[in-house]
Amino acid sequence: MKRILALPFISIFLAVGLIVLLVAANIYTFYRLTDEAPIAELTFVKTGPGQYRATIAYGDFCTPRHYTLYGNQWRLDARFLKWQSWANLFGLDAMYRIERLGGRYRDVSDENTRQRIAYKLYQPPRIDLASIMEGYDGILSPVDSLYGSSVYEDMDTAYRYRVYRSQSGLLVRKERLTEGSIITIEINSDCTQQSGLFSHIAGIAGKFFQSAGL
Repeated sequence: MKRILALPFISIFLAVGLIVLLVAANIYTFYRLTDEAPIAELTFVKTGPGQYRATIAYGDFCTPRHYTLYGNQWRLDARFLKWQSWANLFGLDAMYRIERLGGRYRDVSDENTRQRIAYKLYQPPRIDLASIMEGYDGILSPVDSLYGSSVYEDMDTAYRYRVYRSQSGLLVRKERLTEGSIITIEINSDCTQQSGLFSHIAGIAGKFFQSAGL
């Protein structure tokens, strides 16, 4: 009889654990946002008329990635998640997620007629908790605002571009390259350093739900 009575409690416990893992897997795709700091660095090499090879480092900055862009300007998009003040009491700081890199044209007619391409820079979770919370505007919603922010600049091979995030969104600064320049953005942690317990669990959860098709 005791075993039968214990079954509902076990089911509730498993359900709560599943919800926690889903939340962790979704929040893991965002980075905490507490003050202004560089989040990406880009350089460009011209490979043809209106065509560039973009090199971008972001996230943990350990592995620069390369993309072909068309146009004469680049654009970087990010999504920002701002929590309600009461949610901040539970340690939920404002967060951001880099989402897309693409090329663009200064001239609107070129933008509408010439070749262009964009790239997704993150792996979306099977269940996008952020979008679900955005659609719920009840008084108990922990989300204050979920919005997009973008920056764009010329694809000038003579400059290195650094993108910064702030409480208000993205901004970009540039510096002239010197001979032999490489990506020099400072990294706060060793690329081989083990992540924290929460990040580790969230990463495992994300991989589990992806492999399970959830």
